[in-house]
This record gives sequence, structure tokens and C-alpha cells, in this order.
Amino acid sequence: MPHLISIPLTYFNTPYLFQYPLLFFTFSKKELQKTKPMNPKVRVRFAPSPTGLLHIGGLRTALYNYLFARHHGGAFVLRIEDTDQARYVQEAEQDMLESLAWAGLHPDEGPYHQSSRRERYAMYAQQLVDDGYAYYAYDTVEEIEKMRERLRSPQNPNPKYDSQTRMQMRNSLTLGELELQELLEEGSEYVVRLKVPQGETVQFEDMVRGPVSFETDGLDDQVLLKADGMPTYHLANVVDDHEMEITHVIRGEEWLSSAPKHILLYKYLGWEPPVMAHLPLIMSPSGGKLSKRKAEEEGIPVNVRDYRKERYERDAVINFLALLGWSPGDDRELLTLEEMTREFTLGRVGKSGAIFDFKKLLWFNENYMRQRADAELAEELMALVRERGLPGKESLTEKEEKLSGDSEFMAGVVRLLKERVSRLPEFLEAGIFFFDAPVQFDEKAVKKGWKEDTPPRIIQYRDRISGLEGADFRADELKRILTEIVEAEGVGFGKLMMPLRVAVTGAGSGPDLFETLELLGRDEVLGRLDRALQKFA
Repeated sequence: MPHLISIPLTYFNTPYLFQYPLLFFTFSKKELQKTKPMNPKVRVRFAPSPTGLLHIGGLRTALYNYLFARHHGGAFVLRIEDTDQARYVQEAEQDMLESLAWAGLHPDEGPYHQSSRRERYAMYAQQLVDDGYAYYAYDTVEEIEKMRERLRSPQNPNPKYDSQTRMQMRNSLTLGELELQELLEEGSEYVVRLKVPQGETVQFEDMVRGPVSFETDGLDDQVLLKADGMPTYHLANVVDDHEMEITHVIRGEEWLSSAPKHILLYKYLGWEPPVMAHLPLIMSPSGGKLSKRKAEEEGIPVNVRDYRKERYERDAVINFLALLGWSPGDDRELLTLEEMTREFTLGRVGKSGAIFDFKKLLWFNENYMRQRADAELAEELMALVRERGLPGKESLTEKEEKLSGDSEFMAGVVRLLKERVSRLPEFLEAGIFFFDAPVQFDEKAVKKGWKEDTPPRIIQYRDRISGLEGADFRADELKRILTEIVEAEGVGFGKLMMPLRVAVTGAGSGPDLFETLELLGRDEVLGRLDRALQKFA
């Protein structure tokens, strides 16, 4: 008579199996393995844990899964692996959804949640115990730590709960039936551990790394089901990938050490494992993995939210991440999402770590930003001012508020600074003088450009341009007047241009001076010249 396992009705209401008809409520163990419909279509998943904001490396993993699915006409599935309730962060899942939407990586299915499927995992854990591939362990945390202290040595600094030590511990492999019955009646807490075999080799072909093998003697008896009834990552991952018909598991290299345990679970449950591909690590420019600490030290935004908040160009970030470990096979760098999809193969993903070159990311950002229309950027710039004000300003004056809400004026700011900035907020930082007269001046520029004979020339220029009315206050006319003055004085162009720039902008360099004057307007320019003449008299 087959061992019968009841399936809760709620299981059939989950979206995992919505496309399959309800046939029966009870399965034998053999029948359980036959209920998965065969589907040759490529199916991949991005399965983040909501323990924090989405890391930029996580976005790259999602991107590679998305590109692989789209390239093969398959499905991109989003699964939230939320079984670790102790580390669950409430806002993390929403951040992940918003970040994926911002990046344009829209899943075909999901998000699915592991926390709603604990009965499924418990059922398979019981199946593994019944078949002799897992066992109950009643050891307390203190008992396990004492074991490790007893066995710790220079040759074995981190003793494992494995095939050697399990026989010294309190579990269903070492306890008698009477003791187990007493523990059961007392309601003692237990976990379910994988029974890793001795002296075997686990091998598989990785689509990035090639043939990979692990000796089972180096693996610990992984906890599969925790004392609170929730599965660990390993059991939930394998069960969900099987039941969701995932054909390819594309994930970071940090999960490579977990792969042999997963392969064993697939074998013991009688399932065919998906194809695996472990992506290279993202490395810090100074060496080592790009951790949060290293990223902060080197001024690299580590969370996707930071890129959204600081208005990085979405297409630039995606293009940069795609090339952070993958190549289209030639020297092309600027690629659209459609081009990446057409070209993407895991065979072109490298094995070695990819260095996060932040300067290169800014280069991508500059390129994509300069392709956009000035009016479009101006609209975003106005929204940015409404959101956070102007740099160094606690509140906007009436004049600053008027200018920052003038779409034509803001488009002019964009046009003049577009080739000089890398990100949208830098328009405001580099062009703060457009909104109000400078109160601080570049000391080196003042010392270099403002001489004893400067004020008379500034006054002469001021008087000439004060007579220009309306449409006559144009860049070409402003330049012509300055040229006439310096030629009459018999001095170089910079003798008047440098102090003029300092007086109007406070800086010794910047965008085209005459176009800047035209955008500021006659009255604003005259007022600034008067204040500078008084300050540097």
C-alpha cells in the first residue's frame, strides 16, 4: 500500500499550478514525482530574498536571467524567497519590485512567495526522511557549539555537522526508538538535516564554469527544515525550481558551494536538476568582492535605489551591467536592450570576476543622457528642483522658484551644460549660478584675471551691452562687442573674457560665456557686473 500524503487544498489555489487541472487530493510518493508536466520551453527565475534593498549585483543577475529568457523566447519568473522571517525587511520586497520596473525587467510570472508554501516543503522533507536521505536532529545550539569547540583545531578551524560528527550528536540516527518517542511526546524542537553520503563525488556541467565537482566529505549535513517549520533556502529552492519547471538556474558565484547539496536533493527526490550557470563575482576596483563597505569607501552606489534616486539613466545602468561579465563577441559597447537580447548567450559570460569601473559607468551615463532631448531633461530637472531644492539652498527665493519652473530657461541650462556633466543632478551643481548671482568667487581665477586695468574694460563692456534691447541681447552680438573692445585696447581676448566670466558666474571656467549671458538676460547680467565691480574695486 503506498505511503499517502495529504495535500492541503490551499496548494491548488496558489498561482504556481493555475494552468493545470485539479485531478485529485492525495498522491503516493511515486505519483508525486509524475505530476510535473513536461515543458521544453526555457524558464528562468530571479529569486531575491527580502532582507535588504536590491543590490546592484542582484540587478545584474536579474538582467542576465531576463536576457536569457527573452533570447530563447522563454519565461522570466520572479520569486520572493522569504522563508527567513528573522531577517525579513518590510520595505525590501517593494523596493525590489520598483527597481525591476525601473530597469524595464518585467517578469512574465510572479511574484510568488515561498512563505505561503510551507506545507509543501514539510511534505518533501518528510519524504526524504522516510526514504533515508534525511533525519531528525534534536541538538540544541549549545550542544552543536560544544561539539565544534571540542573538534576545532588549526587543521579544522570550522568543524561541520557532517557524516563524521553526526554519530556523536542527538538525532534519529543515533537515538533509540524509545528516546525518540519521548522527545516526540515532550514536543522537543528538532530540525530535519540532509544525510550527506561519505566518499562520493558530485559532478555537474556549469554553463559558465564548465565541469564542476565536489567531494561529499567536504559537505555538512545541511538543515532542510528549521525548528519553526520553515524550510531553509536549500530545500525551498530545489522544490520551487522543480515545481515551477525552471529549466536554467542562473545565479551568482557565491551560490556555487550550495550546488552539490542541491544536486543531491534532486537525486534523492527523483527529479532532473535544471541546467546551472554561476555568474562571476562583481569586484571592487581596489580588489575583492564589491561589498557594501568597500562600495561606500570608493564612492560607488551599491543599492539600485541609489541609482534611481540620483537619476542615473536607466539604459546606461543596464548597458553597463550587461557588459560586467558578458561580451557581445566584438568591441561594441553601446547596446540597446533589444540588441543585448539578440546577442546574449551564457557561453560569452566570463569565469573571472568583473571589476566595477565606476568611471566607465559615468561614461555610459553621459552618452545616454546626451542622446535625450533638452526639453525632456529640462522637465526632469524641474521635478528634481521641486523634490530637493537647489544645492546649498534651504529654501527657494521667489526668483529661483520662477527660474526653476521656466521650461525654456531650464532647457537652456541643459543645452549649455549637457556636454559638461555626467548625471542629471550635476546640472544643478554645475549651473547653480544660473539661478542667482554668485556670492563666492574662484580665488585663483580672480587673482589671475582681475588686474588694475580690468575695471575700466568691464565698465566699457557694461555700458555697451546696456543699450541692447530684447532680441538684440544675443550671444553673437555680445561676443562682437567684446571683440571690438579688446582689439581697440590691443589686448588678448582673455583679458576681458576671464574677469567677465568670474563676475557673472563666480568661476574661471564653464559653458560658453556669451550664450550664458544671453540666457541670463540683460538686467541680470548688468546687476552682476555692478556687484563685481563694487566687490573687486
